[in-house]
Amino acid sequence: MDKVIVESLDSDFSGIVTAPNGKKVNVFFAYPGDELIVEYVKRRPRQRSLRINETIRNHDWKLVKCNVFGECGGCTGQHIDYKEQLNLKLSPIIDGFQKDLGISIQYIPSEQIYEYRSRMDFSVFPGPIIGQRQRGNFRKVVPIRSCSIQSNWANQALKDVQSVLNEMPEIIWDRRSEEGGLKYLTIRKAQNTNDGILIFTFTDGYESHPSMENFRKLCLNSLTQESLLFCYNRPKSEVSAFGRPEILRGKSTFIESVLGRSFEIPFDSFFQPNPNGFLPILSFIKERLPKTGKNLIDLFCGNGFFSLLYGDSFEHIDGYELTESSIEIATQTFQRTYPNKSHSFQIANLFMSIEPLKERDNATLILDPPRAGAGKLVNQWIRDFGPEYVFYVSCNPYSQKEDVSIFLPQYDFVDGIIIDPYPHTPHTESVLFFQRKPK
Repeated sequence: MDKVIVESLDSDFSGIVTAPNGKKVNVFFAYPGDELIVEYVKRRPRQRSLRINETIRNHDWKLVKCNVFGECGGCTGQHIDYKEQLNLKLSPIIDGFQKDLGISIQYIPSEQIYEYRSRMDFSVFPGPIIGQRQRGNFRKVVPIRSCSIQSNWANQALKDVQSVLNEMPEIIWDRRSEEGGLKYLTIRKAQNTNDGILIFTFTDGYESHPSMENFRKLCLNSLTQESLLFCYNRPKSEVSAFGRPEILRGKSTFIESVLGRSFEIPFDSFFQPNPNGFLPILSFIKERLPKTGKNLIDLFCGNGFFSLLYGDSFEHIDGYELTESSIEIATQTFQRTYPNKSHSFQIANLFMSIEPLKERDNATLILDPPRAGAGKLVNQWIRDFGPEYVFYVSCNPYSQKEDVSIFLPQYDFVDGIIIDPYPHTPHTESVLFFQRKPK
């Protein structure tokens, strides 16, 4: 046994210690000055890891609101003062943009640091257990009765479903015996409307199991939420809220309102998990849109979020997105909102081909790609054929920085901000604004 001291904190809120072999090791749910009683154990040939046997906390956890903090794989920073959280996770990003690209960006803190998430995905395991995977142990699920970063509506729904599963625990998928069917519970609750939906993810084929008829009746009689949906995907798939849908009650979408616009969101579609926390980015873009813009190019457009918000500033909209259901919703909603405006929303896998992309004169580009970034093809297209104005929105500033380095030689950076819609986690959102250099 050895005793090590937590020396500092990393940008993901993990504590840094020096292991017995002299190497730096990251440990979550610790704070500088905490003492750890550890063993340096061999797990594989030539590989050793630090096993923590005891933690002596030399600071209190009075800031923590969650009773499973320290076990749950979600939040990692509730024990850290919010100002310190901001400095830890934003400083490396801001410094990196300045050092590597000569770009200076400002940060905006969050006004609400709890009860901010509009979507939560919970694993369901025999027990019955509804919870989150334990950090560092994918096979163990930490039971959660109430989550401090989701709404009261969602916490009540979580309790309601727990009661239902207590009555029929046999419905739950056992990954060892491969019996049962229910794998995940997803709770999606709009922030600015009363709409919400509960999504139960089952193994494919379980819809015809004899137990399902009783489970359907139990859900309908016991759950008061307006929209209940079952979906089915492969038994080995560990993806929630995805697959062939079965509407038990209500509808397969929910309505969110942002800046006075209504968005119909399919159960399996991505949408901002904290729309209100995202408002600084929306205001940033709105204030900088060109006064005489003709065309808007919306890459990775999802349900047409940016197209709907800013469509009144342009004569024509081009939207591109991989998910068919999202393109359908985007087209329908845009037609209702702007019945006389020219538009085109297309299904396109921009990671595989940029052939569908159209060059437009007097155009503005808004792109909001997945965490991994926009991809080499898209960035090269922006560099070679991109329009005069580019707004790059990102949930991963590190991949954003790599993308920007590809097209930056042809653009001037104007300004940008980074915000914190997800307090107590390492995740951020940013937007950078560019103008094409004169030829």
